[in-house]
Amino acid sequence: MNLLTSPWIPVRTLSGVHRLISPLQLYEPDDPPVELNATRADFNGALAQFLIALQQLITPEDAASWRKVLNCRSAPDIDQLRGYAAHFELDNGPRRFMQDMDFADAQSGDLSGLLLEAPGGNTVKNNADLFIKRCESMALSLPLAAQALLTLQMNAPAGGQGHRTSIRGGGPVSMLLWPESLDGQPALLWQKAWLNTLVFKGDQPRPEIVFPWSAPCLTSEKDKDVRTQLHAKSPSERELAVLCYFATPRRIRVHWEDEQICAFTGDTGPSATTYETRNFGANYKSEQFRHPLSPYYRDKSGAYLPVHLADIGFTYADWITITDSDRANAALRPPAVFDRARLGESLNLELKDEVVWAFGFLMDNMKCLSWNEARFPRLAFSHDEQRDRVLFEAKSWIAGTEFTRKSLDRQLRAAWTHDGKKGDASTAQRELYAMTESAFYAAIQKCIALAGDDSSLAAQHQDLRREWHKTLVKTALTLFARHAEAGDVADKNVQAIARAATAHRFLILSLGRELKDILALDVIERAEKAAKRRKAA
Repeated sequence: MNLLTSPWIPVRTLSGVHRLISPLQLYEPDDPPVELNATRADFNGALAQFLIALQQLITPEDAASWRKVLNCRSAPDIDQLRGYAAHFELDNGPRRFMQDMDFADAQSGDLSGLLLEAPGGNTVKNNADLFIKRCESMALSLPLAAQALLTLQMNAPAGGQGHRTSIRGGGPVSMLLWPESLDGQPALLWQKAWLNTLVFKGDQPRPEIVFPWSAPCLTSEKDKDVRTQLHAKSPSERELAVLCYFATPRRIRVHWEDEQICAFTGDTGPSATTYETRNFGANYKSEQFRHPLSPYYRDKSGAYLPVHLADIGFTYADWITITDSDRANAALRPPAVFDRARLGESLNLELKDEVVWAFGFLMDNMKCLSWNEARFPRLAFSHDEQRDRVLFEAKSWIAGTEFTRKSLDRQLRAAWTHDGKKGDASTAQRELYAMTESAFYAAIQKCIALAGDDSSLAAQHQDLRREWHKTLVKTALTLFARHAEAGDVADKNVQAIARAATAHRFLILSLGRELKDILALDVIERAEKAAKRRKAA
């Protein structure tokens, strides 16, 4: 199967039909595809990045031409794509998509290892696969095997000595521009992918750089890294951007058989049945690349590293990552595809549209904990001053939410146990964000709508902060009352009830005094009291 010319990508078309297409069929004018429709959510995420990567191979060299393709709803010239077809063979030929064909055959492993949540070898050996059970002798149809292989290489977690993580580490966060509509019409699937491409000057990418499997695969014995090994070839910015999508940190070879039953669909046909792997695959050091779809944070050494999911998953705190500018020396950099100067007002994205699709695995070293995804609005601002003012206020509100989350966590654990060290309050923390999300975006819209001189704006910001403080206090106390009753408090244990009462008191104190300090309300209140005293005198 060729992954450029064969149907293997599950989509939903404009009329609602579900079918498999090849990437070249994205651009068909009759009943065009509008959304991905994979069996698994993580496969959808990987397929979206695959389509973006293909588009990135053929983007023009100037922003005006890039916008013209998007706004005119005319598909790009795909003849260039056809020229890469030889590098996308999945199950035939001496070089195969995202596979290492250079090591000698040995014992094959169970194919379920391609799925990130599958229990590892030691887990199976120790019979410790309790919640996610082993799936032995599994077969996958060619389309599903390609999707699983792609997903693993893009998200590869730690896998033991020399089994390298993905180019962004294990379980990276991706943030895509993925609107439902453009200019009042349904956004086509190829348009969504096009929105996430960057414009580069220079020649077309060289296959031996952007498709690592098209040449003898790079390895990492003695800590060799990819950038050092590619240095002599002087890769361009476009080549490095495309390589981010097609990186192959894992040395994998899939084995195929005819007439097997697919474990997911039940269909009979050519299928992947086993795979082999070797350690010391290519070492893509995260600080040496900037993936176009990842937000980055600056660590203590000054290097920028890709953001990974927090334990509570996506929250509206991530809205700052999406909205904040990519200033020099900023501690947090949003994805490169969110460059507002490049996108501009010409895209006509409504303020209310949830145009950002964020997703990723929550990993604990080599253990997959959960898959998370969310949709976020990406707001437009009339001018930079308004934007900076709104972001300043939003950061203050989010700092207040984070303080409230930590206080709630600390006092719930204090209510549950005498030493406050046991108990998992992560559910309450997630609920705190979920229950205040609509209020947060409503406050953002109010802040955008504010007008007046500096003094009147300051007064209006104070009112918004007071309102936000009340929202956080009410929500936190509601959640404490709900969750503190768990465990021995529910049995009316006197000591437990006393612990809960003490924790409740400390929570009220922290939300009254310290939270006001975080929101700078204490400064405002002292200034107002001082002004009243001066006026009275």
